[in-house]
Amino acid sequence: MILQILMAGLGTAGFALIFHMRKRFLPVVAVGGMLVWGVYLLMVLAYPGKVFLPSLIAGGAGALYAEMLARVCKAPSTPFFQTSVIALIPGRALYKAVNAVVKGEFADAGSYGTDAFACALGIALGMGIAWTICDLSRKVRKTTNR
Repeated sequence: MILQILMAGLGTAGFALIFHMRKRFLPVVAVGGMLVWGVYLLMVLAYPGKVFLPSLIAGGAGALYAEMLARVCKAPSTPFFQTSVIALIPGRALYKAVNAVVKGEFADAGSYGTDAFACALGIALGMGIAWTICDLSRKVRKTTNR
């Protein structure tokens, strides 16, 4: 598990380079990838066989981390989030779904496709919930500081 978390950080840093992220942000982005993958693995252990809930919680953790980094680094949160959640993208499930379609195994394709969709939906909802909470907290803080 530790090796997976370290590789998630390394892969995240690699994607940050591909996305032309500033080199000074690479260490914090790598930590974000490690955090997101670590949260995902812990949630998979807590909810074995589930894909949606671990993706939701890990996606939310990634969005909250990106928001914190955006404030600290005085930069937009989107690049931090995009690179931090790269490890969560359900590439294996998508590959297996397409491979099953090509082989004509439509029942397997449906199963893998459902897993990929549940993972993507979990990431998106986790991100949306986290960003809504951050936006609401900014608005509440702005209202109370008047």
